[in-house]
Amino acid sequence: MVDEGLVRKQLIELVSDFRANQAQHKKELESNTETKLIEPLFKILGWTSKDFEKTAHARRAGKAGFPDYAFKLNGRTVFFVEVKKVGVDLEKEANKQVISYALSVGGVPFAISTNFEELRIFCVEEDNAVNNVFRVFTKPEHYIERFHDLLYLHKENFEQNKLLKLAEEEGRLKKRVSIDKPLLEDLMSIRNMIANDVEKRYPGKYQLNEREEIIQRIVDRLIFIRKCEDAGINPENQTLKETRNNVQNRVYPKLKALFKEYDNIYNGGLFAIGKDNDCDKIEIEGEIVQKLIDLLYRSKDGQYFYDFEVIGADILGQVYEQYLGKILAYTASGKSKLTDGQAHRKEQGIYYTPTFIVDYIVSNTLGILLKEKKADAKKIKVLDPACGSGSFLIKAFDYLKENLYSENEAKLHRLDEQGIYSIKTAILKNNIYGVDLDAKAVEITKLNLLLKAAEKYRKLPEDVDLHIRQGNSLINDESVAGLNAFRWEGDFQEGSFDIVIGNPPYIRVQTSEEGDKDYLIKNYVSAQGKFDLYIVFIEKALRLLAEDGYFSFVVPNKFAQTKYGKGLKEFILENFTISRFIDFGDLKVFGEVTTYPCILVIKKKKPSNRAVGKYVKVKKLAFDIEQRIIAHQDTDGYEDEFLKVFNFKQKNLDTELWSFMPSIVQDIFDKIRKSSEVRLIDLRERIYEGFICGNNSVFFLSGKEIESLKIESELVKPVPKGKNVRRYSIKWGDEYVLFPHIQGKKRTESIVLSDHPFAQKYLEKHKDDLLKRKYVIEAGKEWFEIWNTRNINWFEQDKIITPNLSPRNNFSIDFKENKTGKYFYVDHDCYGIILKNKNRENYLYLLGLLNSKMMDFYIKQKSPMFSGGYYKYHTQYLEQIPIIEPKPEIKNKLIELIKRMLSFNEHLLDIGDKKTNESVKINEELEKTDAEIDRIVYEMYGLTKEEIQIIEEAVSSASD
Repeated sequence: MVDEGLVRKQLIELVSDFRANQAQHKKELESNTETKLIEPLFKILGWTSKDFEKTAHARRAGKAGFPDYAFKLNGRTVFFVEVKKVGVDLEKEANKQVISYALSVGGVPFAISTNFEELRIFCVEEDNAVNNVFRVFTKPEHYIERFHDLLYLHKENFEQNKLLKLAEEEGRLKKRVSIDKPLLEDLMSIRNMIANDVEKRYPGKYQLNEREEIIQRIVDRLIFIRKCEDAGINPENQTLKETRNNVQNRVYPKLKALFKEYDNIYNGGLFAIGKDNDCDKIEIEGEIVQKLIDLLYRSKDGQYFYDFEVIGADILGQVYEQYLGKILAYTASGKSKLTDGQAHRKEQGIYYTPTFIVDYIVSNTLGILLKEKKADAKKIKVLDPACGSGSFLIKAFDYLKENLYSENEAKLHRLDEQGIYSIKTAILKNNIYGVDLDAKAVEITKLNLLLKAAEKYRKLPEDVDLHIRQGNSLINDESVAGLNAFRWEGDFQEGSFDIVIGNPPYIRVQTSEEGDKDYLIKNYVSAQGKFDLYIVFIEKALRLLAEDGYFSFVVPNKFAQTKYGKGLKEFILENFTISRFIDFGDLKVFGEVTTYPCILVIKKKKPSNRAVGKYVKVKKLAFDIEQRIIAHQDTDGYEDEFLKVFNFKQKNLDTELWSFMPSIVQDIFDKIRKSSEVRLIDLRERIYEGFICGNNSVFFLSGKEIESLKIESELVKPVPKGKNVRRYSIKWGDEYVLFPHIQGKKRTESIVLSDHPFAQKYLEKHKDDLLKRKYVIEAGKEWFEIWNTRNINWFEQDKIITPNLSPRNNFSIDFKENKTGKYFYVDHDCYGIILKNKNRENYLYLLGLLNSKMMDFYIKQKSPMFSGGYYKYHTQYLEQIPIIEPKPEIKNKLIELIKRMLSFNEHLLDIGDKKTNESVKINEELEKTDAEIDRIVYEMYGLTKEEIQIIEEAVSSASD
C-alpha cells in the first residue's frame, strides 16, 4: 500500500529544492534535467532504475527523436516519457512526438511530456489526444496541490491499473484510436489518388485486378523506402521528400528513377523494373505524387508524424490487413469478376490477430522448442499455412533474431552470391515459411519480412530465397483447385516443420466450391458434417509437424466444447499431446466480432496415459493479459479476477466434449458419472428443441389479438419464453403461437412460405375461411415458415421443460392442469424432455434430480459458458446424465418434497412480485425444502462432506 504521507513529504522537498535552485536548473542540459529532477520524481512515485529504459536518440520524421524513457511492468511498456530541459515549451517540442511514438509502438495507452516545471499526461488512443490532455500540472506546486492526480503515476497504482480504469471511467478509452487508424486512412487516400489518376489517364486500359496490382506495387515500394529512410539505411541518404520537391512534370519520373536505384542496391523483386505489371510504364500526375508523399510523413489531419522505424511490424501488419480488406471490398463492387482468393477478407472469415495472442503463441511454441534444444536451432522451420499479412512470421523472425544466435554470432556477417549479409537474411532464407491463398496477402507478407531484413547496401533476398508462397494449403490437387493447388514438397515437405502457428480462416464449408468440399471430406478425417475450414486447417497443420514439433492456432472454442469437430478431437487425442489450452470463453478478443476464441498448443508426441496439460480460463481482459497468462500458466490451482489456471489429464478428455476440470473436480465428476450405468438417454423417449418461426409478428399473438381476430382455439397454443421457465415454475406471459398444421404420415408438416407445396394446398383449401376470419393473411402480410417442423404429439403430453440457455438449472414440469388448460408448446429457446415411462411420479422424481445442486454442478462441467454466464441445456449435455433409481421410500419422499416445491412456486406466481409476509414465509419454506432435496440427492450419489463443499462452492462461484 502506498505510504501517501511519505510520498507527499518527499515531493515537497523536491519542489522546494527546485525553487531554491531554479535559475541554475534553467542553465542545465536536458540530460541533467533527467537525472536531477525527473528520475528523482519517479523514484518518489515508486519506480526504480530497473523499471525504465533510457532510449538512445534517433531520427524521427526528419528532426525529433525517441522518447527519453520507457517505463515497464513485467517487461511490457506502460508509458513513455519525453523530457525537455527546464523552460522549453512542451507544446512545440514534446507533446506530439511522445504521443506519436506511443501510438507507433502500439498497446501503450499513456505518454508523458515534462520539463519538470510542467507535466502533461496523455491518453494517447483518445481522439485528438494532443489537445485533450488527460491530466496537466502547469507548475511544480501542482504536484502537491493535485497530489491524488499525480499519485495515479505511482508504480503500485499502475500495477492495479488505476490510471487505466480512470481513463475508461472518463470515456477516454471508449474511442480507441491507434496509429493504425490514421495510417490506414492515409494509405487508402494514397491508393485512391493513384487509382483515379490511372483511370483518368488510361481509361479502359486496365481491368480492376490489373489496376489493383499496379497500385499495390507502388504503395509497397513507397512503404519500403520510408522504412529505409527512418532506419537510416536509405542509399546516399536520398528521401522521398527530395523527389517531392521537383517541378510537377518531373516528380513521377524522378520517383521512378529512385525506384531504379533501390532496385540496383536492394533487388529482391520489389523494385524489379517491368515485373508483373505496368507500374514502371505508367505516368502519374506530379501534384498527386507530391500529395501522397506528404501523407507518408505526416497524417492528413496533422496530428501524427509517421516514423516507420518505430512503427512495429504488428501495427504495420494490422494496417495492411485492414487495407487489404478495403481494397478487396472495393474491387468486389466492380463489374469485373475477381480471380480466386480475392474475396473480401471478412467474408473469408479472416480477422486480424491481436498482438498479445501472436506474442503468446510464438513464445509458447518457438520459445519452448528453443529451451528444449531437441532440434538444431539454426535449422528450425517455422510455418504459417494461412499467413495473411505475416504477423505470426514477423514475430517469429523477431524471436529467432533475439534468441537463435549468440551476441558474438549476431555481429558476424556472411557472404553469398548477393554479397555480405547478416543473420536477418539468414533467418529469412532458412527459418521462415508461409502460404496463403490470397496473392495480395502473400505480397504483403513478403514486404513486411523484407522490411525486417533490410540493411544498408545489402541486396534483399530474391523471391526464390523467400519461402512465402501463394496457394491453397488444404488442397494439392490441380484438378480441384487449379493453379491454386499447393504441393507440400521440397522445402515445404509435409512432416518437416518444427513450428506451425497461425490464425486460419473461420468459414463454414458450405461456402466452398462443391469440388473443394468433396476433396476435403475424402482427404481429412476432421471433415465431418457441416464443418468449418479451421477444423481442417488444424488437422493439416498437425500433419505438417515434425516429430517433437509444436503447433498453436487461435481458433473458435466451439470445436472443443460441442460434438462439432469430433473427428479432429479423435485425431488429436490419439496422436498428439495437448500442452496448453487458453480459453477466452465469451470475451470479445476480436473486438465486436462475436467469435469466441481459444488458443490451442499441441506437441507432436504420442500421448502417455499420464499426459498433463495446462488449462487457462481468461475471465477478464486487461492491457497486460499476456503477461498475466505467462506468469501464472504453469501454476496449478491459481485463480484471480482475470484468470483461472489448473492442470488437466488428457486421458479424461473424450472425443465429443472437451471438459477441462481440475483434478479434484474431475474426481467428483467421475464419481457422479460412474454412480449409475443408467443414463437419461436410456429413460427418455425424446429430448427435443422447440419449433422455430420465420416471423414472430405473424405467428405469435396475445390473447387479446386472438379474441379480436376470432381465431379458432385449436389453432393457437400457449408458449412460454425461455426466460420465464424457472425451477419448478413457468411464468407464462399470455403469449400464444398460431400453429396451423397439416398432419403428415410420420410428423407434422407446418405452414411454410406461400410458394411451398404444403402451404399452397393449405391456402387453397382454407383460403375463403382464412380471409373471412382475417388472420395471418392480411394486406401486406405473407405466410412464414416454421422452419424445423415438430410433431404435434411432442407438445401434447406431459414433459419437462428447460431453457436452452440458462445461468443455472431451471427445469419445470408441464402437466395439462396448468392455468391455460392446454399443454405448453415450446419454441426454440426451450427444450422438452419426454420419458418412455410416462408415469407422472417418474417425471416428478426426474424434475427434482435435474434441479438439484449436484446436477447443476455436473452439467456445468460439460457445457461451455456463454455470454453473461449462461450455460447450454441441450440434448448432448442432458443425455449422459447418470440416473440412480433409489429405494421406493426415498423416491416417495423426494416426490413429496418436489410436489411441495411446485405448490409453493405456484402460490408465489399468484402473489406476484410484491414482497409480503406470506411470500417471505413461502420463500423460507422453499429454501428448506430445496436444501432437503439436495441433501437426499448427495446421499443417493454417495458424496462425502468434503465433496459436497466443493460442489456447493463451484455452483456458487458459477452463479456469481
